[in-house]
Amino acid sequence: MVRLLLLSLISLPLVAGNNATTVEHKGTSSVINIKQVGYTNNATVYCGLSNGVYSTHTCTRAVINLTSTGHGNTAKAYSQWSNHTDNVFTITQTGHNNYGYLDLDKNDNTGVIIQNGDSNHGEVLMAGDDNAYTISQTGDNKYAKIYAFGDDADSTITQSGSGNHNAYIYNYNYADNNSSTIVQSGSGAHDADIWWYSDADNGTASINQSGSGDHTARLNFYTDDYNVGVTQTGANDKSFTATYNCVSSCTKTVTISQYD
Repeated sequence: MVRLLLLSLISLPLVAGNNATTVEHKGTSSVINIKQVGYTNNATVYCGLSNGVYSTHTCTRAVINLTSTGHGNTAKAYSQWSNHTDNVFTITQTGHNNYGYLDLDKNDNTGVIIQNGDSNHGEVLMAGDDNAYTISQTGDNKYAKIYAFGDDADSTITQSGSGNHNAYIYNYNYADNNSSTIVQSGSGAHDADIWWYSDADNGTASINQSGSGDHTARLNFYTDDYNVGVTQTGANDKSFTATYNCVSSCTKTVTISQYD
């Protein structure tokens, strides 16, 4: 028997005030939609949490969508135990003081944060296998960070439009076969940083920066066997710094391209 839970919550304040929604969920094949419009909205979903405590409660094949439009929007989702497979987490925020956070554990999860305008901040922490995580930001004070603690993870940060661009990806122990990509375009300063720590082998890293403003790219590798590509185009000043520290034997390909 297949059980499907569909939960949709919409907050539309008539006067300025706080919108706060918290969902604790366990189960299989569920859809959770939270939409908040206006003022100091805050939405949090715990996948696999029961009575405020994480345990072996299953949270699989869940689709979780957090959407907030306007004002001090904050959206967070957590999945922090075993048996949390095949889940899709999406945070979409438009305008004002947006903050999106995903903390996802274990296998086969997909996380997406999309932010558009104003003081956007997106952050993902992932642990487990075969994960795919994307942060996309457009306009104003962009800041994005991804922490990867697992194999075969694809991490992508895309930042465009006016304002500063700050993007950071960290691959930790045993994060093998990972792909890390940072794409920054538009006006304003561009700052990108990718780290690979010990025993995180066979990785691919790419940084692409274009548009006006200064471009700064940093690569720090404490591992073996990786391919690196950095492209910087159209900036006032371009800066690239790389630190390579092989654990045993190095097999690496590094390509750096800088254009006016």
